[in-house]
Amino acid sequence: YYYYYYLAVNQILEKVSSKPVNTNLNQNNSNISTQNGFDEDADGSEVSIVGYLKAKPIKFQTLDELLKNFPSVRAALYKKRTATLAATSTETITSHLSSLQITPQSTQCPIQSTKSAWRTRRTYALIGTELSLVQSILIGDENESFGSIGDQPITRKDICTLRGLTWLNDEVVNFYLALVARESGTPGNLRVYAFSTFFFSKLTKDGPTHASWDRWMRRANITLFDYDLILIPIHQGNHWALTTIDFRSRCIGYYDSLGNTDDMCLGRIYAFVEHMYATKRQICPMPDGWRVQPMNMIPEQANGSDCGVFACQFGKYLAREWPLDFTQAQMPQFRLQMIYEIYTKQLIV
Repeated sequence: YYYYYYLAVNQILEKVSSKPVNTNLNQNNSNISTQNGFDEDADGSEVSIVGYLKAKPIKFQTLDELLKNFPSVRAALYKKRTATLAATSTETITSHLSSLQITPQSTQCPIQSTKSAWRTRRTYALIGTELSLVQSILIGDENESFGSIGDQPITRKDICTLRGLTWLNDEVVNFYLALVARESGTPGNLRVYAFSTFFFSKLTKDGPTHASWDRWMRRANITLFDYDLILIPIHQGNHWALTTIDFRSRCIGYYDSLGNTDDMCLGRIYAFVEHMYATKRQICPMPDGWRVQPMNMIPEQANGSDCGVFACQFGKYLAREWPLDFTQAQMPQFRLQMIYEIYTKQLIV
C-alpha cells in the first residue's frame, strides 16, 4: 500500500522535474541529506524529495510532511530548469536542427489565399518625408483645391476631416472610393465601379424604377453589368456604411462597422438591380441565386468617429479581394495613409 502511495507521489514529482526521478526503493540514501523538505546531491544541487523516502514502509505522517513542503520543492526545481533553458544558445539549437537536417524557417511569410486573385500584402507605415508631407497638406487655405478624380473634387477642408477623430465628409469618402475604383481592370484587380453618395440619395428619393434612371446611367456612361463589384457608400446622417453589388456571387452585401443592418437599404438596391436586369438585359424575373446579406463577421469600430474610415477600407479590401482582417487599432495609421493617398492620387499599398 505504501509502495503505491509512493509511486503516486513520484509521478507528480516527475512532471515538474527537469530530469527523471529514481524509482528504485532500494537505493542507497547514505549520500543524500535533507533540509526543509527537499534533498541535495553530493554536489549540493537540489533534486527531488523522493530520495528522502526509505526502502522500508513509512508513516502517513511522513508523507504528509513531504507533500506539505511540495510547493517549495517545486519552486526550487523550476528555478533549476529555467536556468538550464536559459543556458541553451541559438547556436546549440541551430546545430541540433542541422544534425536533424532541418532548416530553420522564417516566421514572416505572405498571406496565403485560396484565390489566385489575392495579392500579397505588406504593412505600410509612412516614413519621415511622407509624414512631413502629410503635415504640410493640413496647413494652409482650407479652400485650396487638390484636383479631382472624374467628377469628384477634393479640397484641403475636406482632407482635414481625416485629422484626429473628425468625422469624414462626403467628399473624402467619394474621392477615396473613386481612387479605389480607378484600379479597375488592371492586372490582379477586379473590375470595380464606385457610386457616389448621391446615388443612394437619388434611389431613396426617386425609387428604383424611376424613368430617370436610364437617362442618368447613360449620362454617367455606366454599364452596370461590365463590372464585377459595385461599391455604394451609405451616409445615414451621422454614420457611414458600405453596400456592395457583387455580380460574381450574386450577392448584395451590407458592411456596417457598428454591426447594424438596414433592410430598407438592401431592399431598394435589390429592386434597383432587378430593374437593371429588366431594362438592360430584358431578363425578368431576376436570375436565380441573387440574395441580400448583412455582413456580420467583419471588423467593428470601438469609437463613434471612425465609421467613414472603416467604410473606405471595406471598399479597398473588397476591391482587392483581401480578407477583412484590419482592426480599430489601425485607424490612426489609415487616416494618415488616406491623406497621403488622396493628395498623391495613388494608393500606396
